[in-house]
Amino acid sequence: MPEEGSMYYPRVQHYRELLDSLPMDAYTHGCILHPELTVDSMIPAYATTRIRSQIGNTESELKKLAKENPDLQDAYIAKQKRLKSKLLDHDNIKYLKKILDELEKVLDQVETELQRRNEETPEDGQQPWLCGEFFSLADVSLAVTLHRLKFLGFARRTWGNGKRPNLEAYYERVLKRKTFNKVLGHVNNILISAVLPTAFRVAKKRAPRVLGTTMLVGLLAGMGYFAFTCLRKRFVNMMLSIRTRQPYF
Repeated sequence: MPEEGSMYYPRVQHYRELLDSLPMDAYTHGCILHPELTVDSMIPAYATTRIRSQIGNTESELKKLAKENPDLQDAYIAKQKRLKSKLLDHDNIKYLKKILDELEKVLDQVETELQRRNEETPEDGQQPWLCGEFFSLADVSLAVTLHRLKFLGFARRTWGNGKRPNLEAYYERVLKRKTFNKVLGHVNNILISAVLPTAFRVAKKRAPRVLGTTMLVGLLAGMGYFAFTCLRKRFVNMMLSIRTRQPYF
């Protein structure tokens, strides 16, 4: 992160906050429930049917738990309402299209910023990153976000086929960075082989009701996002430890 007060600090801070505020849990859950919004998603096709069938039981399960546990009735009812509201949003095609439209606006900002970097860099100069010649924490946020969108099946929609050429070129450069491949190169395979099967095993084994469906929904809508944030932090720490960035001015 540039020193506070430097010309780069507000730029890096702006894009970090902007990218970190994106509702990745809603994108993840939404693309499972509505695969028609995606192209080339890496999430198995069977996930939609399995998860939708479990979501249908969530409300009745929590209501039953509330009746069986009078002391916890208020807590279960409140949880049911919160979960139902969240699931309804993530299963609402209008809401999903709305947040995907907002994502487009964010990526428009990023595309414009990358174009500025290209225009202010001499032809024989070093190829720039998002906020300058150095790879900053804003680049970490952007790189992890793009990799996650690729996994979900939103790459072609958001930057493929020449739609945002600067962003497309940027992502290709990111994939070639050794630190990125070391930390995030296989994250998509990890999510497919670990997160989804684990969730389905929970449902299949009929885990205790307090953990069953609620855990299943949490694993898919939450563990993916948890992995997303944890791996992003790991990538940040990796970048800070090797200290390969150029000095800030």
